[in-house]
Amino acid sequence: MKLARPAIYSAFVLAAVLYALQIFTPLRLTTDGIMYLSLADVAAHQGVRAAWHQPFGFPRGYPIFISVFMKAGVFSSATLVLVNLILFAAGLWFTYRTLRAIGFERGLSLVACLLTVLCFAAVKHVTQGLSDFLLFALAACTCWLLTIDGPAKWLSILCAGCAVEVRLIGVALLVPIAIAMWPTLKKHPALLTAGAIVGMAAAVAGALAGQRYFTMNVIAIQGDGIWRFAEKSVLYHAQDFGELTVNAPLSKLPSSTHVAVLIVGSLVLALFLAGLVDMWRRCKWIGGYLIACCALILPWPFTDPRFWLPALPFIVCAVYLAVKRLWSRMPDSALAVYIALFSLAGFTALAYSTRLTFSGPDFAYRYGDGTLTATYLTHCSAGTDPNERAQHALRLLQSYEWHCGNTQ
Repeated sequence: MKLARPAIYSAFVLAAVLYALQIFTPLRLTTDGIMYLSLADVAAHQGVRAAWHQPFGFPRGYPIFISVFMKAGVFSSATLVLVNLILFAAGLWFTYRTLRAIGFERGLSLVACLLTVLCFAAVKHVTQGLSDFLLFALAACTCWLLTIDGPAKWLSILCAGCAVEVRLIGVALLVPIAIAMWPTLKKHPALLTAGAIVGMAAAVAGALAGQRYFTMNVIAIQGDGIWRFAEKSVLYHAQDFGELTVNAPLSKLPSSTHVAVLIVGSLVLALFLAGLVDMWRRCKWIGGYLIACCALILPWPFTDPRFWLPALPFIVCAVYLAVKRLWSRMPDSALAVYIALFSLAGFTALAYSTRLTFSGPDFAYRYGDGTLTATYLTHCSAGTDPNERAQHALRLLQSYEWHCGNTQ
C-alpha cells in the first residue's frame, strides 16, 4: 500500500487537536453511562464492597476504575474525556506495534489506526462514561504482549483478566493467549494445567460478569424463536458494518439510503468473514481473537458499531486482505479516495462534537434525544424530577460537572 504518509500524519494531528477540544465538554450522560458512573460513585463513597452488592447488569471493572478518580477528588467531565483519550492513544499505539510485529506494512497499519481514530463510533463515545476505551487499551495491550518473546508475554494473562471484568468480550482474549502459548504449554504439563485452571476461572468470571448478555439472548430467543433471532442478528450486524463502512449512523442518513447501507454492510461483513481465513494464515492467534469476537458479537440481536471498536484495526486489515484477494490489482487511488471520504465523515463528526462541546446554554437542547434536557437545564441546582434515571443523572451532574463551579 503506497499512500501519502504526510497526509496520514496530518490527519492524525488534526484529529488529535479536535479530540483534545472535547475535554471542555459538559458531562455527557447516556442510559448506560448513568449506570456506570452511578456505580462508580457508590464505590467511591461507600466502598467497593457496597458497589459489588449493587444490582448491576454489566461487569464492574470500569466503575471500579473510575471510582479511583472520584475517591481522589479529581473526577469531572474533563477528567473523564482526558482518561478516555489517554486510553485510546495507548490502545492505538499497542495496536500499531502489534500489526507491525505480525507482518503488516507500515502504510496499512497506519491506515487501520487512522480509520479507527476517525470512526464516528469512537468520536461519539470518547466523551461518555462507558467502558469502551478501557477495554480497547487492555485488549490492544494483551495482543501486543503476545508479540514479545520472554516472560513478559505472560503479562497478557493479567491484561486479559482485567478486560474480562470490564466487558464480557474480554473473554475473547483468552483464545489468542491459548493459541500463542500452546507450543510452550504443551512442553510443560504443570504450566498446561495451571493455564487451563486460569482460563476456566477467567471464562467463569466473564460469564458471571456478563449475565445480562446471556439473559437478554435467552429472552430474545424465547420471544422470537431461533430463526427470527438469527435473522435479526444478521440484519443488525449488517447495519453495524454498513455504518462503519460509510462512517455514519443510519439515524443521520436519509431514509432513502438505508437499504443501500444495509446491502453494503452485508457485503463488507462477508468480506470480513472471508478475510478471517487470511488473518488466520498470517497470524493464528489474531485470527483466533477475531473469530472469538465474532462468536460473542454476532449472536447478539442488537446493533451498535461500538461493539466492534476493540478489534476495529484488525477488522480493517482483514477486509483489506479479502479485497486484495478478490481484486489483486486494486489501484491505490481507489483506496485513497475511500480513505479521504471516510476521513471527511470522521472530521465532520468531530466538528459536530466540538460544536456541541462549546454550545454553552444550548447544550441541554442539542445533546441527546431530549429525554435529559430538563435535567441538564437544572443540573446546577436541586431537581424535583421523580424519574429515578433523572435523579441519578442530577446527582452525577451536581457532583462531577465542572461547569457548575461557575454557578454554585
